[in-house]
Amino acid sequence: MAPTLRVLVAALVPLACIAVFPSVENEHATAGLSRSLEQVLANIVGGPLKEKRIVLVVDPSAESIMPLDKIVRAIYDLDQTPALLIFQAEDKWEDHLPPAKDQRGRFAFILAVGSEPEWLMNVPDVWTPAMLLVVNVNASYDARPLLELPLIQRAISLALLEASDDKGTLEFLIYTSRPFSRDPEGGRRMKLFLGSWDNQLFSTIDALFPERFQTFGGEILHVASDYDDYPLIYEADDVDGMNIRILKALGAWLNFTFTTTSVASDDLWGSLENGTWTGLLGDVYRGEKNITINYFTVVYERARDFDYTATYFTEGFGFALRVPPPLPAWRNLFLPFTPLLWASVVGAVVLTTPVIYLLIRATEGTTFTDVAILVFKSLVQQSSSTVSKKGPARLLVGVWWIGGLILALSYTCNLIAVLTVPVFPSIISTIEGLAESNFRVSMVDYGEFVPEALATSADQYLKALGDRMDLVENYADDEISYRQLLDLLLEGRHAITETYSYLRNMLADDEQGRRHTYVLREQIYTGALAFFLPKHTPWRPRLDRGIQRLVEAGLVDKWYRDLMGDMATEDLQQGTGEEKALTISNLQGPFLALALGLGLASLAFLVEVSLHGQAAVMNVKQKGSQNLA
Repeated sequence: MAPTLRVLVAALVPLACIAVFPSVENEHATAGLSRSLEQVLANIVGGPLKEKRIVLVVDPSAESIMPLDKIVRAIYDLDQTPALLIFQAEDKWEDHLPPAKDQRGRFAFILAVGSEPEWLMNVPDVWTPAMLLVVNVNASYDARPLLELPLIQRAISLALLEASDDKGTLEFLIYTSRPFSRDPEGGRRMKLFLGSWDNQLFSTIDALFPERFQTFGGEILHVASDYDDYPLIYEADDVDGMNIRILKALGAWLNFTFTTTSVASDDLWGSLENGTWTGLLGDVYRGEKNITINYFTVVYERARDFDYTATYFTEGFGFALRVPPPLPAWRNLFLPFTPLLWASVVGAVVLTTPVIYLLIRATEGTTFTDVAILVFKSLVQQSSSTVSKKGPARLLVGVWWIGGLILALSYTCNLIAVLTVPVFPSIISTIEGLAESNFRVSMVDYGEFVPEALATSADQYLKALGDRMDLVENYADDEISYRQLLDLLLEGRHAITETYSYLRNMLADDEQGRRHTYVLREQIYTGALAFFLPKHTPWRPRLDRGIQRLVEAGLVDKWYRDLMGDMATEDLQQGTGEEKALTISNLQGPFLALALGLGLASLAFLVEVSLHGQAAVMNVKQKGSQNLA
């Protein structure tokens, strides 16, 4: 034995376990049973369990028949010495157990008993063996009640090695426990015979520990559910949803059916309040339901107090805002170009006009007004009847005409788009932008962690949203709560948050929401969704395997797309998408410009008439003066 193992065994195992028997005959029979059990146990440790680390727990009722020192000696006579932890039941052995996460993979537990051990009723949650071999060393003790104990049934893989002296022949029998299987009388097969011990027959782990939940035998699982959770679970003509379809597929594979509830027993969603789980999770935690399939992500508190399946989907919480009203139609004339581009055009005109004037004025006698008109004509697609004869001026004018043509065409094309599609001001598209805006944030207060998480977040932007959070009362009728939430959104002063898919579906179902709101692409608190079960549920790995197959086959994504429709891949479309004729409101800008031009022209006309009248009067006076002279 290795020195460290000697120290461990010496520290944890008092080996003075030799009992005194009333007769020599009984002593020889017990000694024979002990030797045979020791050998079978050694064969198991050195055979199917040779790759495992062994945790051996010996009940006092077993030591009189199979002394602990003989077990250790038989095991360490093997060619390959296993890693072995040995505990006696009366010791505080649970303090020395490996971590729970290690117990589920690398360790195999062996529990040796001679009668039903009372201490099993008080074992804490640190006892979570994924693989458990119960060794019944007493041929007169029926271990079936022992296998029925919840502590034993929590093992994912479970086997019983039992001594039997039926008809005077000593043999060792292997059993398993399949609580979902039924015998012909309808009873549960809590103790199912596999065969007599044989080194060849039980040479592998799969042979010694066959799958306990290959089928659920028509079992009825009770689901804690809330129907108001589209697209995961909802009620139309019947209960449907992505998670319902997942559960139906698992039921068809494993042979089980299930019941659902419209709401939790306390009408809450599920959270940890004052150390107690409420809502759907509370129903599962108390053992009133077998599983919950609503929107629950894997977080620390839930993972600590529940078992959860393989994850099947990833989603977070989204934000919706009202689309701001379109810009006034009179601004359409200016919208094709940005302010910077307008400034650049004006600057080009201001610079180009004097340069061309300086190039041609010396020889051609052109006025500055003529040059300005020449430059401006190119911007409104008007030709010029005169062209400079000087080469530098012609070259510059030609370049300017090409530039003016491009600007005019660009403006015309963009103007067509502006006139046919309403132009909206810049919208908020990120969480950072929302946090820096004046929008308040609203959510229905149904027990989710989001309000508290935002309020205590270390991220400055999430913290800003949490500081402006308003909660809408969670009425018994969900339609009232979400109608109030939607009204706040449509007022234009609140952003609302909800799980991403549920939020998009809620807006799509409302006419005003579909036409006048949008959802940010960015999500917060994105997490992996899973089904939650009571702690230490032994059939969880079977659900894991089925869910993983459904995800890998693409069925979960397909069901999601089928339920969400175009919203699964596209943003919500604003407006109805119908073709519409242009109206006066679309052409406010041109009409206003025309009115402005008429007004300026009229003003210029009046000024010219006035000036012309004054000039005529002056001419008359001058002629009168000349005649008098």
